[in-house]
Amino acid sequence: MPWIALVGPELEENLSLRYLASSLAAAGFRSELVVYNGDADFAQAVDAIARAIEPPLLVGISLAFQWRAQDFLAFAMALRQAGYRGHITLGGHFATFASDDILREFPEVNSVVRQEGEETIVALANALASGQSLELPGLALRDARGEPYRTPEAALPELSRLPRPDRRGEPAACFGHPIAPLVGSRGCYANCSFCCIAAWHEQSLPGKRYRLRDVACIADEMVAMQRERGVDVFVFHDDNFFLPGHKKNLERFTALADALDARGIGPYATVVKARPTDVDRDVFRVLQERLHCIRCYIGVETDADQGLETLRRWSHASQNKKAIEIVRELDLYVCFNLLIFDPDTTLESLRTNVRFLHYAAEYPSNFGRVELYAGTPLLQRMLAEGRCRGDWMQYDYSLASPAVERVFGLSMQLFHVRNFGGSADVSGTPDALSNRIMGTRFDLEVCRKFHPAVFRPEWLAEGKALSRQLTEDGARVLDAIIDHVESGNPDDDALIASLLPGMRQTEARVSDGCRDLARRLYRAVGRGRPLTDLGDRVATPLQTARNVEGNLVSLGVS
Repeated sequence: MPWIALVGPELEENLSLRYLASSLAAAGFRSELVVYNGDADFAQAVDAIARAIEPPLLVGISLAFQWRAQDFLAFAMALRQAGYRGHITLGGHFATFASDDILREFPEVNSVVRQEGEETIVALANALASGQSLELPGLALRDARGEPYRTPEAALPELSRLPRPDRRGEPAACFGHPIAPLVGSRGCYANCSFCCIAAWHEQSLPGKRYRLRDVACIADEMVAMQRERGVDVFVFHDDNFFLPGHKKNLERFTALADALDARGIGPYATVVKARPTDVDRDVFRVLQERLHCIRCYIGVETDADQGLETLRRWSHASQNKKAIEIVRELDLYVCFNLLIFDPDTTLESLRTNVRFLHYAAEYPSNFGRVELYAGTPLLQRMLAEGRCRGDWMQYDYSLASPAVERVFGLSMQLFHVRNFGGSADVSGTPDALSNRIMGTRFDLEVCRKFHPAVFRPEWLAEGKALSRQLTEDGARVLDAIIDHVESGNPDDDALIASLLPGMRQTEARVSDGCRDLARRLYRAVGRGRPLTDLGDRVATPLQTARNVEGNLVSLGVS
């Protein structure tokens, strides 16, 4: 059978591409995963397709990340310039929302696979191989006049019937303990105004954006990965691992733990994501004791009442603090992000979020601005208010007041390297110190879980202290920026000059501390490597767990 090229980021095992690959394999098609993480991969990825002895029947390009749309559309153009004449299709969240604009402005693209693509891409490949019509459900195409149109919606695949994702290649590992991502659900029961994932699932499942895999299927996959690949750490990439309701979560988590025990799974650990409202003492005790959770990303997003309303978070600030209190009591490692800048941010709400950073300083965190993503209610609101600039590819906006905009601009200049790293290739790049702290804490938890005989409690205290040092320094700088703006002092350059040296000194101390702690862990464990790898880069499973469009893409830098 002809082969299919699947192009996208492969910073870790890219489940979106790997589910497509396994579905194609089940239909008799061979696929190749063509890695395009950043600029360094561009030429090699183009050559892998355009210079192949046998050109692929179909090139599928993942366009989930809106902030990388220009990169992947440029890739399609480069394929045509290099001589590829086959069918190019795009898929993913952004491609679904922007299908008309893509087909109208980029003749290099033949089609767009809308919504979940496992069954649609198989149907497309079969049609291309047999020369049949492409009038298939779930596509966006061009008519005879070249105008884009959409075929009828495709039925959503039954999650428990999908082939397990393709697991080719070696998994990442921490101290010799292999790590693999998986999902137990698709979608999220919430409907936040800024989230493109909720908006994406709303298109196909209005009012019911959340589907679950059967517990037995999840347990079977986990046990198979452990026995076949030695996986010890399972990173659940569910947009939200939790259901609405603590009783339901207790029942589901207990059932999953029972299923794993019944199958004789060996020692393992899990990593999950939650909303603050999901954090319940009894539920999290089961999560920690029965499912061996060693890290939970909690989507705090904002502690300000104004921000909670703007982002449509369905929660109260008190729930953020209650969540932190519970995980402190359980001594469970969590991390979080704050979207401290949004279209309605005030200086008061900025102060509130800075106070939350102080409150939860021992937990690694990051902060940034809410971005406007295709299909989201927030984008529709901003367009209606005439507050957007740009176009369908990327919208930008000004904040609610000149004072807040000024705070944002100063924060962008001072925190970009710390929060987002020195590379423009990847959002939240591994060289960002805010992410490296998360990696150091993860190394500690892997050591504590799997090597208790050599683990020393003072290492954990040291890791928390490093996080606290960096967070408190960031909160101090944010307070200084807000004070400066409120004072009316026009000399922003003087403020930056006064704050930056101290920030760099703190970053150097924390970075050195992380590196030194990683070395001591490595010597004590005596096997494998820490994911921090004793150096400046942190493997991607440690980066901040975010939605596909996580609003930490940039700090206002396009």
